[in-house]
Amino acid sequence: MIIDFQHHYIPWSLAERHGARRGQKVNMTQGGLAKFTLHDRVYDLDAQLRDLTDSGMDTAVLSCPVGWDAPLEDCQRINDEYAAVQEKFPDRFVGLAHVPVHEGKAALRELDRAIGNLGLRGVTIMSQIKGAPLDSRAFWDFYAKAADLRIPIFVHPALVPQGYAHAADYDLLRIIAREFDLALAATRLIAAGVLEAFPTLKVIVAHFGGGVAAIKERLRAKAYRFGTKLPRSFDEYFDDLYFDMAGFEGGRAALQSALTGIKPEQLVFATDYPQDFTGQLTDTGKGVGDIRTYIQDVRDLDLAPSAKEAMLGGTAARLLGLGQRRLGDEARRS
Repeated sequence: MIIDFQHHYIPWSLAERHGARRGQKVNMTQGGLAKFTLHDRVYDLDAQLRDLTDSGMDTAVLSCPVGWDAPLEDCQRINDEYAAVQEKFPDRFVGLAHVPVHEGKAALRELDRAIGNLGLRGVTIMSQIKGAPLDSRAFWDFYAKAADLRIPIFVHPALVPQGYAHAADYDLLRIIAREFDLALAATRLIAAGVLEAFPTLKVIVAHFGGGVAAIKERLRAKAYRFGTKLPRSFDEYFDDLYFDMAGFEGGRAALQSALTGIKPEQLVFATDYPQDFTGQLTDTGKGVGDIRTYIQDVRDLDLAPSAKEAMLGGTAARLLGLGQRRLGDEARRS
């Protein structure tokens, strides 16, 4: 069972409102800075279904790039659309809820509706929320709600992260500042005591946590400087986090580096499709078929078979509450 934890789909009605045009690539901007590139694959569900089969993956976990900083009405539309897709293709797609966390109680009500009424399986946010760090006290009610609902929180990089003035040119906000912001967000969740306050919370940080494993030794050694007097060690909190395997288009070095500091059971397979592995926005020449190579790279790791199967789909299925059913089997039979 192969589950792609980072797979993006934008309902056409919303994509069009943001400037999408059939057959064209359209760059969304914010304050004059590149934010997201719209293209046919990101809102063509039929093409996504074909690619899902061609890639060798069973199931995709949907998140919407125009939903992370959207107002309540747009979040509701995304959640309704995702619920419909999930119902129509129960073995192929799993929807994550989108809520305007910065709107407080309205977001909590929408999260209740999306999970309780619509049957979505988790919620997704960015590494910053309207420029505020994830440990902001304004968001703790949101964490309490997610813990109460027993759903995972998927943290995607902020599309235009704030606080990185020296990354404003050369498109470095998208290339590197997003990754640093993920590592910072993961560390702040530990340092501020969010994981201590909500011990059952399940947080999945995208892109190997921005490569956080490479600096884990420094974080461990300097954690005493946090000043928050946490009762557990940095490593214990770190091991409560999960990380997806997207963002590097199947980079073997990135995967090996992650495994130096992240336990295999804390990793979930992911692709960042269709921004990666389609040839639309990268210069590697990799296409959908190369996802099969990435899957094989995981299977070739010198790890126990059970660990590799957990990375490819077992851990994701558990986090999403999908049980033991073999996702994708029905789709392949039809």
